[in-house]
Parts: sequence; C-alpha cells; structure tokens
Amino acid sequence: MSVAVVLPGGGARGAYEVGALSTMLPALQARGERVSIWCGTSVGAINAASLASLADLAADEQAQHAVALWERLRKQDVMAPIVGSGGARMLLRLIGHTLGVPGVGLASLLDPSPLAESLDRWIDWQRLEHNITTGHVDAVCVVATLLSTGKPVGFVAGDRDVPSHSGNEIRYVKTRLRGEHVCASAAIPVLFPTVEVKVPRASRGHYTDGGTRLNSPIKPAVDLGADKVIVIGFEPFGPAPERPAAERRQPSIADVAANVLDGLLVDQVGDDLRRVAAINSFFVENHSTGPIGSPRTYRIARGLAPYRPISYALVAPRRRGEIGRLAETTFQHRYGGVRGIRNVDFGVMARALGAAHRSRGELLSFLLFDEQFIRALIEMGKRDARRWLRRHPKFWCRDAEHDLWTEQIDRERIKEQHAIDEFRANRMLRARS
Repeated sequence: MSVAVVLPGGGARGAYEVGALSTMLPALQARGERVSIWCGTSVGAINAASLASLADLAADEQAQHAVALWERLRKQDVMAPIVGSGGARMLLRLIGHTLGVPGVGLASLLDPSPLAESLDRWIDWQRLEHNITTGHVDAVCVVATLLSTGKPVGFVAGDRDVPSHSGNEIRYVKTRLRGEHVCASAAIPVLFPTVEVKVPRASRGHYTDGGTRLNSPIKPAVDLGADKVIVIGFEPFGPAPERPAAERRQPSIADVAANVLDGLLVDQVGDDLRRVAAINSFFVENHSTGPIGSPRTYRIARGLAPYRPISYALVAPRRRGEIGRLAETTFQHRYGGVRGIRNVDFGVMARALGAAHRSRGELLSFLLFDEQFIRALIEMGKRDARRWLRRHPKFWCRDAEHDLWTEQIDRERIKEQHAIDEFRANRMLRARS
C-alpha cells in the first residue's frame, strides 16, 4: 500500500501544512506506515520537495526540521521589499508598460527573486535524489500551469514511470526536480512573474502557479499509485454554506480577488475529494461494495485501469475563514496604526487591499510572512491534525458521510447513468475489434 501526501497552494498558509504534518507523520509511522509519494502545488510544492528531501529521517525528526524552517522564514526570504528599490523598479516597469516602451513590461506586482535562492537553502536537491535512489521516496510531483496551453503539468521525480493516461486533465513529465520547477509551481498570477522552465527540453516554456488549474493534486497522487492519501486543506472540506447577502458597500479589490481565490484554491479541493468519496462509495470493485460493471467496461474501453478504493486522512480548519480571521487579527495586533512602522511593506499591502474586512484577511493570509502568524498557523495545523486522529483512531477513513458531509446520492439515477455508460463503452469495444 502506497501512502501519498497532497499539499495545496496558499502562500504563507504553508505553515499550516507543516504544523498538521508534524502531528500526522509520527502518528502514521507509529502504525508502521510511511509516506512514499509527495505531491504539491505552489507552497505545497515547496513543502513536498522539502519533506521528501528529509524522508530518510524518522518522522518526528523530519517534521521538526520542516517546522524549524518555517519558524525561521521571513518575508525577505520570499519577496523583495515593496518600499524602496523594489517598489521603485515596479513603478518604472508600470510607467514603461503604460507608455508602451519596447522591452519594458509589468511582469508582476511583487518581486519573488529571493525565493529562488531560498529554495536552495531549504531543499537539499542531492539528498532528494538520494532518497529516491535508496527507496525512501517513490515519487515527488509538483504541479505548474503551462502558460501557452493553460494546462497543468506535473513534474515528477522518481523511479516509477510517469502515468501515460492523463488525458486532457494533466500532462506528466519525468525530470530531476530543481528550483525552477518549484518556482514555476509557486508563480502566483499577477503577484509573481511567470517562470521559464528549461529542463526537460520537451517541456520548455513559461509557467505560472499550478493552483490556477490543479491546486490540490489528488489526481497525480492516485495516478502515481497511491492507495491512501493525506490531504491538507485551508478550509473545511464539506460543501460551502450559502453566503449572506453582500453588504451595501463598494466592493474592493480584496473582495474580487478573494472570490477568485476561493474558486481556484478552495472549491476545487472539495470537489476532488467528493469525487474520491463517490468512487469509494459506488464505483470501486471490492468485497464490500461489489463491482459495478459499467464503470469497469467504460474505463477498460478507454485504456484505463478499473477504479480502486482510496483511503484518506483529511486535516483542515473546522470553520470557514478561520485562517483569514487569524491573519487579520495578527495584522491588527502587529501592524495596526502606528505599529505599521515595524514593517512598512505589510502596511502598504493592507492599505492597497482596503479596509479591514473578511476578504482582506483572506488575502493577507497568503502574504503575511510574519513570525507570529506563522507560529499560530503551525499550532492551528497541529490542533486540527489531533482532532482528525481523535475522530479516527485507526487513522484512515473511506466514509464520505463521516467527514465530507456528502448529500444523499440518487442510486436509481446512478444506475441509469451507468447503463448509458455501459452501452457507450460496449460500442467503443466493438468498434476497436
């Protein structure tokens, strides 16, 4: 049985991921299991590669190293200052772009050039390759979006063959992972510039954040052979409740951006998990549910393996918006009013995003690389991981109604749909023969 960890993108929220894993990984090891497949997008790609490079250590040591890295992390490790020379360069690019000066363009609002250098301190690339060679790691996959096609690409390091049946959803490329692949995965659109990937040659091009198409890479984990997945999320995995009517005020840039990020980075994670739950409940072939003929026939006709059950462990905050509220509270405590002189860049960001509001907190939570906020996120991740383990003494779960709160599924409608799928699949098989 192969175990995968799936880590989504979320900027500074990555501290929550390592907090959760610092509890989950030792608990997994206590069961005699270990993670062999690491999949991540954006900051999740950074954490996945970093943890995979430490996979030769015991789980508690691995987690301690990751937590210590985040506790030392500061904004200047990720992006250049906004106020000062960095801001001046951005202003000049903006003026040049507005005036149409040849060769001058506004590639992004922020300058993430320090990140590339930081990655080489955080991730021991040779040790990562050694862990793959010695079998401590089967595969590491980081997801980025190829700008020319708008499709996600999974850069995969490992001895396993990359999946060839990815279809139109994602293309897999086998390579030795380097900083350019991880930087490409973390190139948040508009905020950070695109990243040119040069290796391997067949996948050269400019890439942007993988979260724009595949923020929580559950599919790559399953395609790479995972039978069990640990998924870390930043919002509850159940269906989102109806939002109250909008306030009677002029929407800010934070409102618009927060809605976009919800769609890109949050909603699709829940959709992926509910799909896994539906497969577990209705489509897989095992002794408890019995086979359903049409999905098997349909997948074989397309050259795909039959569905298999996937066990999962899910860690996420209990309440929606909890991380955003923490970011806003931390900001007000640390940088509100005259305290803003402590870090002028954070003050500029907050002013640009508008007045204190839920949406501002959500966006600040991506960029607030503040030591107090990071420590609080780590503790929140630990707390939510412990809550999962209390609810699941055996660690794993497959019951969608227990954790994903899926709605009642109409079995008769499913049977009818399967009959249609089986008819189509049989036609495909006859046509091939």
